[in-house]
Amino acid sequence: MAAGLSADMLATDLAEYLVRKGVPFRETHHISGAAVKLAEDRGVPLSSLSPSDLRAIHPLFADDVAAVWDFEASAERRDTVGGASRRSVLEQAAKLRAGLAAAGLA
Repeated sequence: MAAGLSADMLATDLAEYLVRKGVPFRETHHISGAAVKLAEDRGVPLSSLSPSDLRAIHPLFADDVAAVWDFEASAERRDTVGGASRRSVLEQAAKLRAGLAAAGLA
């Protein structure tokens, strides 16, 4: 599965990075799209854009933006019911196992 990961999968995380800095998501969505386009135009992965490349798109990108390219951290930020965090996935699996056992299928 790890081999199938690509930086463009984290475009929403790039948008959420700016949300955490106070920019409304309706704006960050377009900013993230501009970063994706820049990477595509250069023929490079999104994660290879430097903080200065990203600052040219929006001034609130800082050097800490590099933390966005962590797939595990991205999943862990989705710690909601049905989310992708380890805790949430384990909870979902436990509920599924309990449901199968209750139905006599496990």
